Amino acid sequence: MKKNISALTAVSLAAALALSACGGGGGSDTTTGSSTTPATTPSSAGNLQTSVPTASYANGTAQATVFTQLNAYRSAMGVGLLKQDSILDTSADAHALYLVTNFANANITSVTHNEVSTFANYYEATPLSRARKAGVPATEWIGENAAVGLDLATPAANGADCLGRYLSSVYHLQGATSTQETVGVGIQTLAAQGTAVQGTYGCVLDFGETTDVVGTPIDNGFYGAGGQQITSTAIAHSPISNETNVARAMAAESPNPAPDLASPGRPVMVRVNAASAGDELTVSSFTLTGPDGSVVPARIIVPSAAMTGSTGATADVNNGLAAGVVFLLPLAPLAANTVYKASFSGQRDGTPVSQSWSFTTGS
Repeated sequence: MKKNISALTAVSLAAALALSACGGGGGSDTTTGSSTTPATTPSSAGNLQTSVPTASYANGTAQATVFTQLNAYRSAMGVGLLKQDSILDTSADAHALYLVTNFANANITSVTHNEVSTFANYYEATPLSRARKAGVPATEWIGENAAVGLDLATPAANGADCLGRYLSSVYHLQGATSTQETVGVGIQTLAAQGTAVQGTYGCVLDFGETTDVVGTPIDNGFYGAGGQQITSTAIAHSPISNETNVARAMAAESPNPAPDLASPGRPVMVRVNAASAGDELTVSSFTLTGPDGSVVPARIIVPSAAMTGSTGATADVNNGLAAGVVFLLPLAPLAANTVYKASFSGQRDGTPVSQSWSFTTGS
């Protein structure tokens, strides 16, 4: 199975300014690739990385913040840690520089994975070709998340803002917590240009996957049966249990998972292992309730293949969800400083699965 990774981006500087003022946002660019799924479960099932070498990023930098916070989140979620890859640092940093420079000079008006050779600070055309130019093996699969946002008070604040956008989205949350094994973090800042009152940062995460991968890597994606695999009985979810300061609203992304909704709430994701042919997660019930027991109006989004056997679900309009992943998307932003309870029940390949947990929103 080939899974493509999205890039969370700001649609324009004006949009970035407005969205930053209310705690995040942006848009994104993604593509959809073909799928190939092996007939048997790979030997890597249950091979999560529970410890990784100390990263070389200097303390207090945006890179160190993203690396540390992402690994802490993945650990708590139960999907395995990521190792730093200095080669991917190079490709990610090159694309971050390209994005922030060409966003500022108006060569581009939305952030994309693809680079144009005649634009400033061109490195290579795609995430895969950039990683290969930097030196990764030809067999390695590469996925990428990228963002542009306002330059905040400190580098660490930029890193936290970047990661917070990914974790408050649909496709980017899925991508940041998937089967990859390594990561390179590239962050570049640019001072205010022209009439802008605030500078910007470009933030790129390049992910690598090498275990149990087969076939020719696509330009931007993972091999779904490779990398780090949770066990067949595990249930991973985001927000994580007892998480606090959870964002109230979805970070805008393009393609939009719900183009008819003006301002959706923070997405809630459930993930199970779906590495073998035919693996699917269907939904019997997926709800979010407030402290008074009232059910939050929401939409259940599933891959199109999971519609059969699911109750009250909507097929992903962009075909961007992987097998084994479902989302509950509140129709409006969640209340501030409020404890919510998420409850999921369904079937993984016909076997009942269920999970309930709570989290608390921020201000």
